[in-house]
Formats: sequence, C-alpha cells, structure tokens
Amino acid sequence: SGGEEKGKFQFWVRSKGFRLGNGTREATKMGQVVVYVPVKTGTGADGLSEPEGISLKRVAVVEDFFDIIYSMHVESSSEPGKAPKHAGQKKTYRAIAETYAFLPREAVTRFLMSCTECQKRMHFNSNGLEPKESEPPSSLVSGIIDYNMPLTSTYLKQMKLRVMNSQEQ
Repeated sequence: SGGEEKGKFQFWVRSKGFRLGNGTREATKMGQVVVYVPVKTGTGADGLSEPEGISLKRVAVVEDFFDIIYSMHVESSSEPGKAPKHAGQKKTYRAIAETYAFLPREAVTRFLMSCTECQKRMHFNSNGLEPKESEPPSSLVSGIIDYNMPLTSTYLKQMKLRVMNSQEQ
C-alpha cells in the first residue's frame, strides 16, 4: 500500500531532522528550496575529527552532484592566467563532506575518472581509486599486444591492465 510507504518515508525524514533552508533568505534562491540535515560531528567515517556537536549540512541532490563535485574539485587559482588546480580524490571528498550530506564517495570517484584534465596528469590503476603517476610507455604496451588477435577495446584494456600490473610487481 502506498500510504504505508509514505508513512515510513515521513517518519524517516522526521527522524533525520531535515529542515528547509537554515533560517536565512538563501533558502529559495532560484526558486530552489535548499534542504539541510543535522549531522553529528566528531570523528567522521573517514577518520576526520571535528569538534563534537551537530552541524547543519546541505543535502546534496542528485541533479546537483556534478556541479558540487566540479566546484570542490577544480580550485581556480588566485593568480590570474594560472590554470586551475585539480584536487585529488581525498581532498575533493573531504571538501564536499564539510558542506554536504548524502553525496556518495563513488560519485566522486566516477567524476574524477571522467575528468579529462586528471586523466592527462595521472593514471588510474585497475581498481580506479588511487592515481598512478607513471604512464606505461606505449612501446611497452605494443610489445605485448598480439596484433593477430581482433583488436577490440576489451582486449586492449586487458593488455593495458596486464602491463600496469606487471609494473606494480
């Protein structure tokens, strides 16, 4: 029954203490209602310690994930003409977690893996998390690839992973 689901949801919302806006005028900018949720502070899941207490964090809405991650990931340099800095995964996630609630770490990982600037600078290893600074030289890759095989992207990916794994050992 729909009513029961709705009741459960309303209970969950109440139990989390969601609130609209934080008492300031910015709650309805651009016709959007900003939702906040009180989050217990102390040592966070990733071992960050904050003073004990409750802080209001803004609820991250799926539609805004890209903008939120982008704004925290790309720090424009204060010096004019200097390229913006791209923060690493931990730093990006930490910055987001200070302000927002409910933005999963996986969203950050996926964003960083699709960030072309970061792809140029570093190499993601097979589990896609920690960056590898060294790019395997293409000659090394071409030395292993069997050109008699159909060169599908899957095959090339497997070869690339094989090269990267052999470098790690």
